Amino acid sequence: MSDPARIPINDLARLETIEKSEVAERIITAVNSGVFVGGPSIERLEAQISELVGLRQVVSVASGSDALYLALRGLGVKFGQCVVTVGNAAGYSTSAILRCDASPLLVDVDPLTAQMSPSSLDAALKLHQDISGVIVTHLYGLIGQIDEIADLCEQHGVFLIEDCAQSFGAVYENVSAGAWGDAAAFSFYPTKNLAALGDGGMVGFKDPEACARARKIAQYGWLSRYEVAYPDGVNSRLDEIQAAVLLHRLGSVHSRNSRRRDILRRYAKSIDAPRRLIFEDSERCVAHLAVIRTPTRDRDQAVLNEHGIDTAIHFPIPDHLQPAWRHLFEGVVMPDTETHCREALTLPCFPELTEEEIERVCEALGNL
Repeated sequence: MSDPARIPINDLARLETIEKSEVAERIITAVNSGVFVGGPSIERLEAQISELVGLRQVVSVASGSDALYLALRGLGVKFGQCVVTVGNAAGYSTSAILRCDASPLLVDVDPLTAQMSPSSLDAALKLHQDISGVIVTHLYGLIGQIDEIADLCEQHGVFLIEDCAQSFGAVYENVSAGAWGDAAAFSFYPTKNLAALGDGGMVGFKDPEACARARKIAQYGWLSRYEVAYPDGVNSRLDEIQAAVLLHRLGSVHSRNSRRRDILRRYAKSIDAPRRLIFEDSERCVAHLAVIRTPTRDRDQAVLNEHGIDTAIHFPIPDHLQPAWRHLFEGVVMPDTETHCREALTLPCFPELTEEEIERVCEALGNL
């Protein structure tokens, strides 16, 4: 029997093929304008996302990583201050904290959702008096117990930053991902739910002064043209062409998120214990990734590979065990984080998956 075509984790070319004429038209219009940085598409994108997220002040930037850095800088994080985050989200928050010369403090995750554990955060806030803020990641596109986390941050007088790189469009209790905290960071990397054709990001704030500070830091630290007022200034800008593409795709983001949820809904019905899918069938989940927890990951990955199904691991190494950072976390033990990183396995999930491909994955999952 001949091998069927492999099913990829993601296939960006499928979307580009579908949207080729519309995206090309947007790009040509941007090119013909002669404005490539800071033009009308940037202004419209910032305005539309600000309204969608909840009247938040926003700044378009070069990447999601820069967005996290500028969220911290905009809120005034300084050398030596302590910021809480989790260790199972590929290190992006930890990296941004270190980039600010601040100190990351890791808390454990909820074993069911893989999101920040409010009880672990509560314990950390009570134990450490030098915490200035918290970065919570909506991992895999799922908003966790953000209401409890926001309440804890308010009680202890610390800021809250949401890492929404994987959760664009998610809504919980009629509040969008990104509108719960004092600041939010978004990524428009090509695999994201709202995706550019290259890199890009956005940072948003509740406080207009924090936003104005971040905007200046993103533009070399200028107070006015060629007048450097912020020593931590960088060059981080989204270009006009990418903004034009994002404006086009913004119109379909909710329907595409719905399609992602539908795929995960079908996967969930095909999985038996002890395996389980990290998923909630509601708008608080935009199904950025289809991740199962399985105590037999290596075996399951091999079986799926034999069925022609690509898999990945998001993410295999917790922050406190990363070679470059081990010395920062001596003695740190995160049992639920470590177990999650050992058991997480990512399945194909993108809106252009065909019905036949989805059925093949479901059938393979049922046979594990």
